[in-house]
Amino acid sequence: MISILFILFFILLLIGVPIAFVLIISTALYGIAFGNIDWLLIPQRVAYGVNSYVMLCMPFFILAGNLMAQGGITKRMVDVAQAFVGHIRGGLAFVDVIACMLFGTISGSAITGTTAIGTLLIPSMKEEGYGAGFSAGLTAVASTCCPVIPPSLAFVIYASAAKVSVADMFTAGVLPGILMGGSLMIVAYVYSRKNNYVRKEKTPWKFRYKAILRALPCLGIPIMIIGGITSGFFTPTEAAAMAVVYALILSIIYRTLNLKFLWRSLVDSAIDSGAIMLIVGGCYLFGWVISNERIAVHLTEALVSMDCSLFIKLLIINIVLLIVGMFMDSSPAILLVAPILAPAMVGLGIDPIQTGMIICINLVIGLSTPPVGVCLYAASNIAKVNFQETVRSAIPFLIATIIVLMLITYIPIITQIPFLILG
Repeated sequence: MISILFILFFILLLIGVPIAFVLIISTALYGIAFGNIDWLLIPQRVAYGVNSYVMLCMPFFILAGNLMAQGGITKRMVDVAQAFVGHIRGGLAFVDVIACMLFGTISGSAITGTTAIGTLLIPSMKEEGYGAGFSAGLTAVASTCCPVIPPSLAFVIYASAAKVSVADMFTAGVLPGILMGGSLMIVAYVYSRKNNYVRKEKTPWKFRYKAILRALPCLGIPIMIIGGITSGFFTPTEAAAMAVVYALILSIIYRTLNLKFLWRSLVDSAIDSGAIMLIVGGCYLFGWVISNERIAVHLTEALVSMDCSLFIKLLIINIVLLIVGMFMDSSPAILLVAPILAPAMVGLGIDPIQTGMIICINLVIGLSTPPVGVCLYAASNIAKVNFQETVRSAIPFLIATIIVLMLITYIPIITQIPFLILG
């Protein structure tokens, strides 16, 4: 009978119904027709799903990212990256990746990273002779580092769904995010050498110091967020609120944020946050029905009883998650998958934090894969190139991130190293 729920879900998804309403409508129809659920329980479960203190940090992180983009903070970080790697063959591509990684230390949103970094760098890359598809594909995939490098909205959502520590998820994500960025720069370098992309003159140390000094106050934001959360001085919500205040103060000091841009940042953040919150509520309703139908228990039993090695089981899980990420946005997908898969992975002896890395990285990669790769669409619009060309150019970079994903899956020490360093 539960198959009817998923049939309804995919029918509504395929005909173009927004994902929040797909979740609510499919669950409501199934519950009322087959589960004897009272109508009043449906809005109550949706409201209960968004009534989470941890989720309060999400709109603050989104607002902080928008303020950075509007307030010129992102531009200063790009200038630092340009000063140090701009002289390398394909240096502007390196700047793109590094800028996305730096942006991720404050925003944690891939689509915001694509928009903010892409608007700054894609036109510059095209002017320097980089292909439009290459520029768009690289930016789309590089922006998926944003939800992996802490603070991460994906990790906050997983922590809320799987009942694990947000701070532990942030700590575990440091090295995977660096590895993803490093792998993208290797691929970018190979392609830049092959296509003989231009490189600029080496920046003198005098100007490097100036770029660092101009961006130094901006770097206080990730230090405050990550350090405050991991030390226990801030909760994630408090750290996110402080990031907004810090970004606002810097924008005022730099005189780069007027009332018009401030209003636009507030409106965009409110719209994005409201959309995500509605999805969260719908996912909680969907997950509540799935929990009542004991899907997690059945999946755990199926995984444990499979007559194959743990290696094959993890490979199957990764393939399934990558396919899910191709059709669903990462936030609702994490909320749907985490309550089901986390208990199943524990049954296989996998730590919940390691499970979180596998789930989140798989699904954020989906933000740059067709057919629902929002980062691909955003980068294509900025680069003014057709979607198919962006997808073709993004494939080598996607392969690089998937290789890193496999390393993280099969070498758990990668996510444990930051804990060992911090003691």
